[in-house]
Amino acid sequence: MLSIALLVRKARVHAGLSQREVAARANMPQSSVGRIEAGLVSPSFATLARILDAAGFELVADIRPKPVTDAAVEAYKQDIDRTLLRENLKKTPEERVLSLQAVVRLADEARRAGRTLRGGE
Repeated sequence: MLSIALLVRKARVHAGLSQREVAARANMPQSSVGRIEAGLVSPSFATLARILDAAGFELVADIRPKPVTDAAVEAYKQDIDRTLLRENLKKTPEERVLSLQAVVRLADEARRAGRTLRGGE
């Protein structure tokens, strides 16, 4: 993430302005701009917006939810062969249902065969 100090300096340099020129446009002392660029002070949001506006930039703030990650799931994902997943995603929903029904029939047959081997339990 870009620090406030670097952000202010980048904006000022990109605009081709000196600290004194930005300060004059923002109606503040040059020493304040210097301290902000040096990382000695953290400006308020309003002051930061004023400085960036003086350099010809608009400050835009946005919030986004952090993605929720589960370490166990992330570790598991590394070992997944995505070939079968890609093949299934190529199928229509109807084809996926038919495939699932075939798996269910296979599981039923395996259960019946297991009961038969165990003597009809």
